[in-house]
Amino acid sequence: MDSIDEKVIGAGISGLSAGGCDGPPATGKSRRIIMFCDLRDSTDILSNFEQGKYGKHTDGGHCFTYEKFIFDVHKTSYEYLYLGHNKTHTEIYGDGLMAIFPEDNTNYILENIYSLTKQMRVYNDSEGVGVVRPSIDMGFGITVADITLVYYYLDQRYHPIGMGVHEAARIEGVSKFYDARVLISERFFHDTVAYIDADPRFSYRFIDRVCLKNFHEPVSLYEILVDNDPRFDQKIRSVPLYSEAYDKYCAGDWQQARELFLRVYHDYGLGTGLVMANRCELLVQHPPQEWCGVWSLQDK
Repeated sequence: MDSIDEKVIGAGISGLSAGGCDGPPATGKSRRIIMFCDLRDSTDILSNFEQGKYGKHTDGGHCFTYEKFIFDVHKTSYEYLYLGHNKTHTEIYGDGLMAIFPEDNTNYILENIYSLTKQMRVYNDSEGVGVVRPSIDMGFGITVADITLVYYYLDQRYHPIGMGVHEAARIEGVSKFYDARVLISERFFHDTVAYIDADPRFSYRFIDRVCLKNFHEPVSLYEILVDNDPRFDQKIRSVPLYSEAYDKYCAGDWQQARELFLRVYHDYGLGTGLVMANRCELLVQHPPQEWCGVWSLQDK
């Protein structure tokens, strides 16, 4: 889903009355975990359905449609997040979902990520995927921030506002760019690293330190690794080489860093290495006057 954060917040603010709201007052700011999940390549998938690439074969005599595929997406990927916890605020937007969790729900989130990524892999390995129906490829962006829940009279519901909503959406938006499934901010990483270290089903890798688009403060990004990912082991094995490359990148040795990042790409098949190698090439060609190792992202 394109620019989900601006669509959500823009739509919400337009529904406010001049006095702030018609209904219960807004909640005070509270620190929450914010997660965005989104179906990747949704526009291409819909186009392929309309062009007849999928649904040519029948399942029990019925043609498989785009609407049925979206139902599969929600059943496979969102059901536990949407229904599994009465303290979770959730909003569904077509093929995407935003969930707001209490700050003490870190372990609960990890368990749900594990469940839905496992279901997604089972679905993608099932008969007919790629022929009758497309595979499901989800991206996740998670952060921790202060948000306010504001009541909108148009739909008589509370909706979250705050920079954390935008940040989580931005992080999800660049997850595919970094060849990452579950991309998180350093704030959520600090909350969850103890759980990850204690559970062999999980691991993590550092990705980058950046300024997200329209943000001024840098944030470190990490990927949560889950053992039901076919590339779980190779992502873990890539960490020492990637760390060496990133140290040289931060030190301004971009040519050497580029060579090491390319090894990450070729030896482990990780697109993150190619992204960073291409960035190093730009830095070699156009070295900045000042360099602190923080890259400003221009895309969402």
